[in-house]
Amino acid sequence: MAEHEQAAPKALILTGFGINCEEEMAAAYRLAGGVPTIVHLNEVLHGRVSIHDFDILNFPGGFSFGDDLGSGVVLANKLRYRQTGPEGRTLLSDIREFVAAGKFVLGICNGFQVLVKLGLLPNLGGNFEPEVTLTHNASGRYEDRWVRLAVNPLAKTPFLKGLTSFEVPVRHGEGRLVVPDAATRERIVAQGLNCLTYAGHDDLETGTYPLNPNGADLNCAGLCDPTGHIFGLMPHPEAYLAGCNHPDWGVRKRRGELTDEGEGLAIFRNIVRHLQPHPPAPSPAGEGEPDDSFLVEEGRPHYERRARREEGLVTSIADDVFTADGSKWDALKQYSRQMRKEPTPADNELWQAVRGQKLGVAIRRQHAIGGYIADFVSLADKLIIELDGGIHQDPEQADYDQGRTQALAELGYRVIRFSNEQVVNSLPAVLQEISANLHPTK
Repeated sequence: MAEHEQAAPKALILTGFGINCEEEMAAAYRLAGGVPTIVHLNEVLHGRVSIHDFDILNFPGGFSFGDDLGSGVVLANKLRYRQTGPEGRTLLSDIREFVAAGKFVLGICNGFQVLVKLGLLPNLGGNFEPEVTLTHNASGRYEDRWVRLAVNPLAKTPFLKGLTSFEVPVRHGEGRLVVPDAATRERIVAQGLNCLTYAGHDDLETGTYPLNPNGADLNCAGLCDPTGHIFGLMPHPEAYLAGCNHPDWGVRKRRGELTDEGEGLAIFRNIVRHLQPHPPAPSPAGEGEPDDSFLVEEGRPHYERRARREEGLVTSIADDVFTADGSKWDALKQYSRQMRKEPTPADNELWQAVRGQKLGVAIRRQHAIGGYIADFVSLADKLIIELDGGIHQDPEQADYDQGRTQALAELGYRVIRFSNEQVVNSLPAVLQEISANLHPTK
């Protein structure tokens, strides 16, 4: 497995005993940039697979044990009481340690029911004992329909970061959350654990059927625990990964409203992004490395060049083509090689326009500088050109970009930025601005 794949968050997806949505969940993680592994629950219960080797533990939807004793009841009891190791160890014990280590648990539909019956949600008391339950829909029927969901502004789980509302389907017969007493209800509300509610077309919380398909207390569609690390919901985000999954996709396409991504994918992108440490170069234009011709200078191998520079024997920008030390370069090179092989359309288009000194200066792409990778750089002018995709509109990413720009400025580099859309749609204007920043007046 490549280094960049190893660094991606690993999602363990349990299956077996009637679970039937594991493939859709795995597809969601793959699209989001995670590494999913589907494993039969027995492999975990018998100790052949450890949940601790993963970052996210997932309980998909389905009909575990046929819901014969109620949705999620039998599977929850199996996880609570089935011993998996010496001294009475159970999978629930492992899950306690898993969450305490800062890892995450996701349950969808039947998986949400399991988390509730296990006491993992809402877990107000911190002792993993059931505090609420899920029971038969108030309609008395199985509900298979699309619903709108509103995100509680107080929600603290990273699964829902940046979301305000979205639309996904429900498919359940026992999705009605019942909170047994007012005190429990008040604590759930006060802590924002009722992180998802059913909503009307105005995105306001509603208890009206069928907008609220099951009559849940607090109009609840999803819960998280006080840490935000355990999250469960009745609707199926993994069933809306592409725009054409929506039943109105034809109408939306004719109106020009159809998007490539389904709204459910955002939940998986959020958790993968949260767990994925910022790569050395955050620009989606890609990471890279100097061309092989720059690895040797004056007949010396690159590791000797680094030593010469550290001793003050390399003094000019032209000589110092290796602008990252050896340890940092070793960490960056895999990102560089991979992304040079898979450039974005904008990255490739700009490269074709500037390569070969077409602007009168040598410009390198995916070049290591300090602990970062520059999309494009003129070393002679110490000018870095960055191409930004949609991720750079995220506030957290914007903060990181600002810090990165400041760090590069401290190394003497100027940074100018363009969106991918600017390059694709207005390349002449982009090239004009780049040219204006080259050969600055001394």
